Amino acid sequence: MAINTVIIEDEEKSIYVLREFLRQLAPDMEVTGVAGHVEKAVRIIEEKAPQLVFLDIRIGNGLGFDVLKQLEKRDFELICITAYDSYALEAFRYSAIDYLLKPIGINELAEALLRVRQRLTERNTHNGIGALLHNLSGHPNKKISIPTAQGYEFVDLENIIWCRSDGSYTTLYLTDGSKLVSSRNIGYYEDLLCKGSFFRIHHNTIINLHWIKSYIKGKGGYVVMSNQVELEVSYRRKAEFLRRLMP
Repeated sequence: MAINTVIIEDEEKSIYVLREFLRQLAPDMEVTGVAGHVEKAVRIIEEKAPQLVFLDIRIGNGLGFDVLKQLEKRDFELICITAYDSYALEAFRYSAIDYLLKPIGINELAEALLRVRQRLTERNTHNGIGALLHNLSGHPNKKISIPTAQGYEFVDLENIIWCRSDGSYTTLYLTDGSKLVSSRNIGYYEDLLCKGSFFRIHHNTIINLHWIKSYIKGKGGYVVMSNQVELEVSYRRKAEFLRRLMP
């Protein structure tokens, strides 16, 4: 069965390249509409009800995000296309939205399509678009998409106290006393979180520095978190941890 696909892009060369790559990688993805400005993009998405939308962040008379804001229904998979923009890339990562950097590479597209196809097959469209728009709004508290065995959970980043590795899974402990078991490993969360207020204090533990209650000295020492949990600090990570804790 064909996968109904719409391309929102205003550069003819990019449209051509994307169509050609789709022809090679996913001939079942049928492009039913193309638009190069905001108003037409909104109209085409509403008319075509696509399963997948490729969305350039900068199009014609505005931003791709303006298209998303105007849509009443956002029940489609989304792959964003962008030139490098660190602020937008952080928002994509937190929201678990796939994105492609220009010029589009066929290998990167293949990986994104694999994830999209898996979610469509499982009828598990996670729809992190709401979280993406929230994260781009300038709101100080970012939302993060947590992949789980059942789908996705969206939580405020600041509500995560700490994370513990459990093999290929990660358990996240939240400020309300609940916990989430994520289907991603601890390395995924280190890459995602540790550029901000999080730090990996041990090979199996990441903490939110904002929720440290105290640090107890020792070979590596340990931290007491706001929920009274005591967590060991690895000796080899101690010096860097203390630099982050007391800059």
